Parts: sequence; structure tokens; C-alpha cells
Amino acid sequence: MGDLFPGYVIDTSALIDLWRRHYPRDIFPSLWERLEKLTHSGELIAPQEVINELEQQHDELLAWAKKRKFAKELDEEQLNWVSKVLRVFPDLVDEKKAVTDADPFVVALAGAKGWKVVTSEKRGEKGKRKKIPDACDHYAIKCLSLVDFFRDKDWNF
Repeated sequence: MGDLFPGYVIDTSALIDLWRRHYPRDIFPSLWERLEKLTHSGELIAPQEVINELEQQHDELLAWAKKRKFAKELDEEQLNWVSKVLRVFPDLVDEKKAVTDADPFVVALAGAKGWKVVTSEKRGEKGKRKKIPDACDHYAIKCLSLVDFFRDKDWNF
């Protein structure tokens, strides 16, 4: 269906890379201020399954994400998208995991809203497990790396 204003659906991998690996809050406070504004305005969201994945490690990132309240519960349109995505990309989920993979839900939320995906995942190699960017390509959903996201927002640091 799509929303009237464009936005971004962020994946767990991007949040982890932002917080723990590449852009820690104490070193990049202005980046985190901008991210917080986006979550507050509703322009940056995640499916609830991203929060569920973050709960595997109780840390400050989880507390930050829960405080922002930017996680969206599954609705009927997203559920239809999840079914569609999993029919074509069943390997987006690992059935052996205790917590459901957020990947198909990220793609579904972006597809339902007509928004862009922000992820740190790379496309799957030929013959290997497919990833979020592969599913986004298939459904013509724009998929951005963190740096691409910063460029899309025209941010400089």
C-alpha cells in the first residue's frame, strides 16, 4: 500500500553495527541524536522481531531500542507480506533458532509501507542462503547499507 511520507525499516544487523561495532554513541553523539529524532517522528521503525532478536543480549542497545518505542507489531498487511516473502525466500529464517529471525519481517514491513530497508547484510552468494538484500531486490524494495542510509538522509559528520 505505502505511506504518504517515506521512511526506513532498520534491521537488527544495522542496529548492532551502529551501537556495538562502528558508531558507538559516546563517539558519535550527533548521529544518535539524529537517529532518535527519526524514531520519534516515526520515520525510522523496526518490526517487533528486531527487538526480540536484540533481547538475546541484554545491554544498552536493547534498552535504547525499547525506550524509543519504534517497534511495530505485526498487522494483517505485514502478515500477508511475510507469507509472500517466505514462499520465495524460506531460508530467511533458521528454524533451529529459539527466536524467530527478523529478516522476513523487516522485508515485509518495508514492502507493506513502501519504505526503504537499512541493513548491514550483504547479498547472498550464488547457491548460498539468501539474505535481506536479495529479497529486497526481488520485491523492488530499496535496500541501504548504513553509509547509503547516511547519504540518503544527506548526513555529514
